[in-house]
Amino acid sequence: MSDGNPLSINKISDEETEQRLLDIERNKKEFFAEARDGFYISTREGQFIDCNDALVKMLGYSTTQEVLGLDLNTQLWGNAEDRPKFQAIIEEHGFVRGYEGSFRRKDGELIYVSLSSYVWRDKCENIGGYRGFVVDRTQEQLMRAQLAESETKYRDLFNSIRDGVFIADGKGTVTDCNQALLDIIGYTREEFLGMNYYRDLCVNADDVMEFRRKITSEGEVHEYELQIARKDGTVRDVSMSGYATKDLEGWVIGYQGLMRDTTESKRLRRQLIQSERLSAMGKMASQLAHELNNPIFGIMNCLELTKDSLPDAYEKKKYLDLAYNECKRTSGLLIKMLKFFKPDDEQKSSTDINKLIEETLLFYERQFQNLNIRVITDLAPSLPFIMAVGSHLKQVFINMVINANTAMPNGGELRIGSRFDSEQEDIVVTVEDTGVGIPPQNLERIFDAFFTTKKEVKGVGLGLSICYGFIREHSGRIGVASELGKGTIFTIYLPLNPPEE
Repeated sequence: MSDGNPLSINKISDEETEQRLLDIERNKKEFFAEARDGFYISTREGQFIDCNDALVKMLGYSTTQEVLGLDLNTQLWGNAEDRPKFQAIIEEHGFVRGYEGSFRRKDGELIYVSLSSYVWRDKCENIGGYRGFVVDRTQEQLMRAQLAESETKYRDLFNSIRDGVFIADGKGTVTDCNQALLDIIGYTREEFLGMNYYRDLCVNADDVMEFRRKITSEGEVHEYELQIARKDGTVRDVSMSGYATKDLEGWVIGYQGLMRDTTESKRLRRQLIQSERLSAMGKMASQLAHELNNPIFGIMNCLELTKDSLPDAYEKKKYLDLAYNECKRTSGLLIKMLKFFKPDDEQKSSTDINKLIEETLLFYERQFQNLNIRVITDLAPSLPFIMAVGSHLKQVFINMVINANTAMPNGGELRIGSRFDSEQEDIVVTVEDTGVGIPPQNLERIFDAFFTTKKEVKGVGLGLSICYGFIREHSGRIGVASELGKGTIFTIYLPLNPPEE
């Protein structure tokens, strides 16, 4: 209830209002002083009227007076063109939000900032200057630069991988791929990302559906083989490996994988299998012809002696002549078979040793993976070509690889190198393994025909005598060094200009 004095209420109300105004002013000053972002008020001509401690520290100065003395047109902005651009925007619209630029600190270092400001007007409503706040974005800029650099490195790595790489979403739609995959399929990126690869790329749609079913259910698939039809219509054999990315609930949200073109390696594998079969047939036929001809000649001698002991008028002498002629015909067939499987020497031609080595390693790539063998190559670029029988030297490298693989049943390293010895004019090929090694007493005999110690020492096979013969055929030489438990190294020397035969 009022005490009857109407002025008492107004008097209390005025005191409260004044206190509130003082509190508001104090809070404004504390906020302005304690804010982490920089606050400022500046003139239109380019002079700070006021600023908070955050802006002073941001610019690397010690006192507010140093900052207030700056010429904003020449001493603040890192890029002189940013100041007039900023002014044009704020004076046209009355404000600017998130204007990005750079300020120069006292020590000369540039910092990246974001400005949000408004114009302020004088009593005559003319623009007197600007006021707003400045946010230091230097760390964010550095993070963006690092992210961009990381993205560039990732993209470079993505595109430099020799196998085709693909990324697909949870529905199986391919969202990205590298250049190697495009080279395999023969399409452009736009064509591939927009196509139905189930229908338009894979020769058998059921194969790719089975691949997707396995990768979804099992989480990953290794070396799944199928065929694709390139844009030019050619069919290629490929090997697919991949895995599915799942969320916390187990739902597939994406797929990543590799595609490898295995057409050439399969061709080489078939070619080598065929060569090995022919070689085996040749050895068997040669042995058979040799073994059968001896008794046939014995039978022919017996028939001839029997025939000579009989009188010419003997009625059944003609059967001895028939038997003799059939034996002679059989012997002739065996000799023809022997000549077929042991043809004359092949002609030598210009041969790329590095190519023979690479083809050999490509063929045994799967075996290296299965045996956990790491292959390291050091093939000299621009290695001179030599006149050679390529198939013979390739067989040498094949036998070397087979021996090395046998010597490393628990995995290891296979190092193959090539170089040109300009002083001796030799091409030098080294084949080194980290296998079980060869006992010293066997080193002198490993190139002897029919010598083998496979039951005792893995890695030494009958093929070494063939290697020795083929290398000698090219006027070359081969050396071996080995240490038990550490490995073996074979060194092959092939003369660039062998002496005339």
